[in-house]
Amino acid sequence: MSGKKRPPFRSSRTAAAVLAAAALAAVFPLTHCGGPAVKRDERLNVLLITMDTTRPDHLGCYGYARGKTPNLDALAAAGVRFEDVYAQVPLTLPSHCSIMTGAYPFSHTVHNNGTYVLPPDKITLAKALKEKGMRTAAFVASFSVDSRFGLAGGFDLYDDNFRPGLPFKPANSERRAGEVASLFSAWLEKNASAPGPFFAWVHFFDPHLPYDPPSPYDKDFASEPYDGEIACMDAGIGTVIAALREKNLLERTLVVLAGDHGEGLGDRVERGHGVFLYDETIRVPLILYAPGHLPEGKVVARRVRLIDVAPTILDMVKSAVPPAVQGESLLSSIQGGREKDLDSYIETFYPRENYGWSELTGLVSGEWKYIRAPKPELYDLKSDPGESRNQAASAGKIAADLDRGLKSLVQKGAGIQGGATRTLTAAEQERLRSLGYISFSGSGAKSDHPDPKDMLDVLRLSQEAAARELRGEFAGAAEAYTKLLEMTPDSPEAYVNLALIQARLNRFDEAIATLRRGNERIPGSEALLARLGYTYLLVGRMPEALEVIERALDINPGNVDMLTAAASALDGLGRKEEALAYMEKAIAAEPENKFLRVSLARKLAAGGKITEAIEVYQALARDYPNDQVVRQYLGVAYGVIGKYAEAIESFRQAIAIAPTPTAYINLAVALERSGDVAGAIRALKLYLADPKGERPASIKAAEAELRKLENSPAK
Repeated sequence: MSGKKRPPFRSSRTAAAVLAAAALAAVFPLTHCGGPAVKRDERLNVLLITMDTTRPDHLGCYGYARGKTPNLDALAAAGVRFEDVYAQVPLTLPSHCSIMTGAYPFSHTVHNNGTYVLPPDKITLAKALKEKGMRTAAFVASFSVDSRFGLAGGFDLYDDNFRPGLPFKPANSERRAGEVASLFSAWLEKNASAPGPFFAWVHFFDPHLPYDPPSPYDKDFASEPYDGEIACMDAGIGTVIAALREKNLLERTLVVLAGDHGEGLGDRVERGHGVFLYDETIRVPLILYAPGHLPEGKVVARRVRLIDVAPTILDMVKSAVPPAVQGESLLSSIQGGREKDLDSYIETFYPRENYGWSELTGLVSGEWKYIRAPKPELYDLKSDPGESRNQAASAGKIAADLDRGLKSLVQKGAGIQGGATRTLTAAEQERLRSLGYISFSGSGAKSDHPDPKDMLDVLRLSQEAAARELRGEFAGAAEAYTKLLEMTPDSPEAYVNLALIQARLNRFDEAIATLRRGNERIPGSEALLARLGYTYLLVGRMPEALEVIERALDINPGNVDMLTAAASALDGLGRKEEALAYMEKAIAAEPENKFLRVSLARKLAAGGKITEAIEVYQALARDYPNDQVVRQYLGVAYGVIGKYAEAIESFRQAIAIAPTPTAYINLAVALERSGDVAGAIRALKLYLADPKGERPASIKAAEAELRKLENSPAK
């Protein structure tokens, strides 16, 4: 929508949106709640739906006429819609950590995607509800919230099984709304009748760059693909709600729908999110629906925050709120009238950690938004909702007051009391620095990195390079990334992006040189070490790969990809036992990784540890009942130790899944060794009936074996 004029960001629901919701309700009726305004109930199920990268002003229920969000509109019309909601961080992982812990990032300590892990001692919504006795399950759509980043604690099931056949989960792994909704529906089918309430988290990722909605949304929204992806997500939400209704559970479920952050659509140069703290990327939708427990059609105008989601849910089901929660329950806002707007802390470390620019922190208080940057920003959100007039200079006293409030909030969150009005001790300063809040660590402390506002030309070039890469214009992307690296030599991401493009162009020596230069410039960067280790591994330079990978593991011993890469490098160097140990560590960190588990079983078998290999294969067969290859591996392992009956059964199960020539030949061997010559003959004939893809030598060997068996006295 770049260049198109939109109505002010703060908008009310239009008549068209109300009619759209009413039309949907006639087809897909939602129960009218009635009863008291708020009815707490510890027997309620809880369904949390998070909508990644979703701007409220692109939803019908928030006044957007051009969108297609009938399911969200209907839920808002029959539930409670919050008009003014702030995320704490415009990034997926830290924002979800704030949703799940009810805490600001200076408390839960996660500031960016991919490089942070939520500490295991943090009490999350899942842990609190699990402690209450609820069954818990999560179905996530993006690698950004993979279990390795710490959000899986408290969940009985955490389904993040992206592209299970690959050794590494690509950082851009994602699942469409339809797939995520189907996973939830399948789980509900098995668990609907279980005793007691459940807590389920369903995460949708669709409205995210690159915008490529599936049919029919690609045609319906050819000029507005972002809206098309929102429409696709809305359909997934409809599937989830329909599954609850089908099982007669909707009447007993609190449904909470929250965006995690918004999206820049080019109006301020930024396409995407993470660099700035303007409303386009930091304001989100929030809708609560609970028939008979919450009012119908309520709109709450009070400013609230994503850190308020967890305490609201816990309050609704009469569960204790953990002491570390910094948000507050919003039930009083629903029950009563207008209350004072809640102050909201906001931040992004993305500019510093991805580009080498200054981090941004901020405070939204009353009518004002203050952004702490090398060049501070202050906006009157009431008179200037588009944040076009920076009043940091003209309203200096207000800016100074908000800066003191912001400083006090951050220092208090770090366990420092009264630090805004006194000199901090050396230990307190170090505490703030260790958390990344260098500019709050004492008088005179400030960021020595460029202000993101001054780097718009670099941002444009970065976005153009990424766009060329997505279009497959790799030579042009390499040229753009090279220029970008010259402009941002302290950005780890710039080195990694250029090296990836060079590798795509089969210029591996150049990719290695780029990464080595980055490691010299930014020593201790886990991202640069990891990418250099991968590249060495890819070109077969195992000793160098292992040395670099071990340096990355010194920084982060739990890095699953580096543990996997170390196992591969050691295996290539012939150090089999050490490779096995690293693989077991990787599986301990990511137990759902199918590739690792298959690799482990094969290495165990190759090392003569057949019984241990069989145990791994048996677990894989339970987890992947329709994988015929796993059944064949299991059958071969049984055959090695002479358990032919078990081997035969495994091969027959593999054939039932997919009757491949390999399965028939394996079955023939097992039958012959068990003494069933007639059965072996039948299996060989089935093999020879359709040996597509088999080598001629294998076919001739099977024909010879068949003749031998047919002439055998044991026939």
